[in-house]
Amino acid sequence: MHRFRAGGSAGSAFAAACVSLCFFLGACDRHDPTYPSAEENPGPWILDSIATVDFFPYAADACAEVFPPGSASSDTLPAGSVAWIRLTTTACYALTVRVVDADSDTVRTFSTRFSIFNRSEGEKNRGVSSYIAWDGKDDLGELTGPGRYLWHMEFDYGSGNRLRYRADIMVP
Repeated sequence: MHRFRAGGSAGSAFAAACVSLCFFLGACDRHDPTYPSAEENPGPWILDSIATVDFFPYAADACAEVFPPGSASSDTLPAGSVAWIRLTTTACYALTVRVVDADSDTVRTFSTRFSIFNRSEGEKNRGVSSYIAWDGKDDLGELTGPGRYLWHMEFDYGSGNRLRYRADIMVP
């Protein structure tokens, strides 16, 4: 399993992550066209291999919206994963991940879904584990190789609830 670097206070970890991204993307100048604009806010960093998102309570209608019948749930870690995040969440979600390499090129875009089964509205809002996993392959199915990758993640929790996160991933 590949752990993410985290340490110090939340402020220092965030500052270190911003500096890290700056060097990773080569976009330290805010006037650089590769620097995200305010409209393209990439969201906060996930700085560890375990994260919690508990902004939205379980809602059956929202779950049905993002998890149609016949969908597979990401409640287990797939074999062959080279990098992953274990996410504890209180709601169902659909997720799109864009994997970007050190040259700022998108090498892979993948989607996953997660459902919380056997829960009804009004129950205690407890979290359930899910996995966001990458097999290390590009969109053509070829292994990308060792290096540093940036994940841009967009979560859809249904009912118009969307969140963006990003993570700095190292593949040995």
